[in-house]
Amino acid sequence: MNFIHLLSSEAVQIITIHCLNVSVWAAGHSKTPSSSAVYFKAWNGQIIEFGGFIEPELIKDECWITDGRWHQTQFIFQTQDPNLLPIVEVYNLPSTKSGSHYHLEVGPVCYL
Repeated sequence: MNFIHLLSSEAVQIITIHCLNVSVWAAGHSKTPSSSAVYFKAWNGQIIEFGGFIEPELIKDECWITDGRWHQTQFIFQTQDPNLLPIVEVYNLPSTKSGSHYHLEVGPVCYL
């Protein structure tokens, strides 16, 4: 990894959370994160969260919709510090109850 980091000037990764009747980011369609929003740990150990030094970019947030169908929340991590990627941990994932589920889709990192 260190060799790839040294050769790169930027990196991009997308993480998608597929959800059924469980919110992972916002409590409503405002796209403002709730106090129980997920946050992330970067390769170099730095925490990436809303309001932090580095923030994830929210592409789509539909997980607040609880209509019995699967939805998605997507984050893109685009940085000029390749040492941040890949994302190695997702924190504050919600507890599920009967009728609610989620799963993560962690995309590959593109080093440029």
